[in-house]
Amino acid sequence: MDSLLTTSLVLTILAFTAIWLFHVPLKDAGIVDYYWGPGFAMIGWAGLMFGAEASPVKLLLIAAITIWSARLAGQLIMRHRLMAGEDARYAKMRSEGGPHWWWQSLYKVFLLQAVILWIVATPVHALLAAPVNASLSHIGEFGLFVFAAGLLIESVADWQLYRHRREGKSGRETLASGLWAYSRHPNYFGEILLWFGMGLAAYDLSGFWWAFVGPVVLALVIRFVSLPLTERHLMASRTDYGPYVARTPVLVPLLRSGSFNAGPAE
Repeated sequence: MDSLLTTSLVLTILAFTAIWLFHVPLKDAGIVDYYWGPGFAMIGWAGLMFGAEASPVKLLLIAAITIWSARLAGQLIMRHRLMAGEDARYAKMRSEGGPHWWWQSLYKVFLLQAVILWIVATPVHALLAAPVNASLSHIGEFGLFVFAAGLLIESVADWQLYRHRREGKSGRETLASGLWAYSRHPNYFGEILLWFGMGLAAYDLSGFWWAFVGPVVLALVIRFVSLPLTERHLMASRTDYGPYVARTPVLVPLLRSGSFNAGPAE
């Protein structure tokens, strides 16, 4: 198990370092997002190549992760093509970093994301470490259902947002229809949901409680890092975002209170 974790960490760091080297002449740190999905699939398939015992159910779960990762990577590439220059988050960091940003970005962006990805991948590590003869019970099957539901929500939300941006409305008009009428960030909600589903399936297969560590960390990072940054930017750049905030939950649809639905001022 230790060798599996070490191998996946080393491969993840090497992959992000290679992307960092590629980004230096481009001066566009946004390309790091392309690897967020494929990084999980890489851990799964590399784990099977470097010693984890394969089984039909493990192949099924890793294939499901691969489908999610391919869809997410494609969506992020299409989103990036619609942007005029570097993502605003990274452009701001580049401006503040000055001439030293090219090497500071290695640990402030790329290696940081490598470590977060590796931690969030605990469901993948758990299913790789499961006994080769393990099978899914109804609990694990329910986990797969939750994964599929989360994937569907994330996919539909991303497509609706892409279509909104393609029509040239994203810079001046908030998307408030479709799934975005029920949550200000339904794509994030879908991603959290699918990883808790995969965590449940991996726990059922392996019996390792730490399969849930990754989904919990992902939810916390989204709630306390990604959402506040995004919300502050949207509140400052769009006049119609305040009324949208007042009527729409931030993350969980129909849930108007609680830690996951606090306003952007927090």
